[in-house]
Amino acid sequence: MKIIKLFLLSLLILLIPAYHPANASLPALSHLHEFSEVTPAVVRAQLCNNCGFGNKKDNCCKCGKWVANNGVPARLCNDCGFGNKKDNCVKCGKWVANNGVPAQLCNDCGFGNKKENCAKCGKWAPN
Repeated sequence: MKIIKLFLLSLLILLIPAYHPANASLPALSHLHEFSEVTPAVVRAQLCNNCGFGNKKDNCCKCGKWVANNGVPARLCNDCGFGNKKDNCVKCGKWVANNGVPAQLCNDCGFGNKKENCAKCGKWAPN
């Protein structure tokens, strides 16, 4: 039992410096802490109860076409999704809090690189 404890302790002593961000001696692991700080979070676009009521929740939030279950999730850019603005409806701008309906894009509005654009203003919305 002592041998196992000593082995685990020595393993921890060897691995702890690898996770320290200021450690430059291990270039293969030094990028791990930088990636999590730079990557922004995706803000999903929402519809209020009026704009997403009934069958309207299956329509594209940009053009209004019917998308059914094949819709692409709509997203917001950093400007449109900053702070409390992420809790507003994409179509009318009403406050929806957390009970909003997820907004979708049709295959035309969400084709290719257009699915990475903001559903409100059209700017690039990073992952």
